[in-house]
Amino acid sequence: MTTSASTVPLGLSAAPLTALPMMQPVLRRGRSYLDRQLLPGDENEARLTALVASANERGLDGVVIFAAAHMPENLIYYANYTPTTFHGALVASVGKAPTLFAGKGGARDHPYIKSISWVQDLRYAAALGQAIVATADEWGASWRRLGVVGLDTALPHEVRDEVAAALDGRMVGIDDLVIQQRRQKSAREIAVLAKAHSIAARAAAAAAEAYDSGAGRRTALAAADFAARSGDAHDCRITVGVDGGVANLSEVADDRGPLHAVIAVESLGYWGMAPIRLDASPRDDGVLDQVTRRLRVGATAADLLEPEAGSADRFLINGIGCGLAEAPNLNTDPSASLMSNEVFTVVRERQGANGSALDVRTVLVTAEGPRALA
Repeated sequence: MTTSASTVPLGLSAAPLTALPMMQPVLRRGRSYLDRQLLPGDENEARLTALVASANERGLDGVVIFAAAHMPENLIYYANYTPTTFHGALVASVGKAPTLFAGKGGARDHPYIKSISWVQDLRYAAALGQAIVATADEWGASWRRLGVVGLDTALPHEVRDEVAAALDGRMVGIDDLVIQQRRQKSAREIAVLAKAHSIAARAAAAAAEAYDSGAGRRTALAAADFAARSGDAHDCRITVGVDGGVANLSEVADDRGPLHAVIAVESLGYWGMAPIRLDASPRDDGVLDQVTRRLRVGATAADLLEPEAGSADRFLINGIGCGLAEAPNLNTDPSASLMSNEVFTVVRERQGANGSALDVRTVLVTAEGPRALA
């Protein structure tokens, strides 16, 4: 799986990166749980209630939110559920208990899903579209207009076609409402993001410690992966800068050369990132400092990446949350204006004598200015 972050070149830099591949040599664990102290279910419930209210203001009677194993973010955000196989849907309306279509055939994993999701009306349906229509009809009307999220991005083609046919005439896209809602992080979200960030930082430190103790580069990166997964990370991915681009952990030789990498970890459904640096060369953070200092409320891509910021570096700048790369995408929407309580990652890539050097910062945008996510 490849996760792409938005890309904006600085000044006269070379052709910009098109993606930061965050691949791994093994399948995702897909493990999740509900931390009722740090992120209780009423957080997800309040988000869904707010979304349904916004859709209702547009004349819609309910919402249907789709997600899949390769793109689980929306169901994580609203239901604290990660589809580990296939896909799922959350159906909700004003004043009605939501219904989550999830799990494998026969619903044999519903007891587990009920232990982590606040949504307790769980159903399984082979024909997802028909099941959604039947659920909407249970609300007391034979025909309702539904706000739909993730239909064209999360579902396999054959499932998407069945859903579209079943909902023909009643569906209205509301992905914009979800994007806007997910951009501004709550206090609880910021706390969970900070936890994921700290796990990533500890994992990076474990890599440096292993390397300083004589380990080879691949062994040091494996130490980072182990530290992340044993430190409450449910998923861990490492991307390494190499000559001419990037590589994953399994492609790195277990030698003693220098190395710059980025580690991304997921905990409680949220992602954190940190840089891994395996050499003793002096740091040069000047350009990265310039960019991160400009992450202020109201700033746009033009404000962030002024030509004088430098010409040797290339940057990937994205929101981060339940996804590694969230809106706003400053490459495709350079006029997007930053808002308070957004969390951004700024990934820097520059070509050096030893290949691509990667670095990353995570910044919380506040009304008082940017601050590091601690």
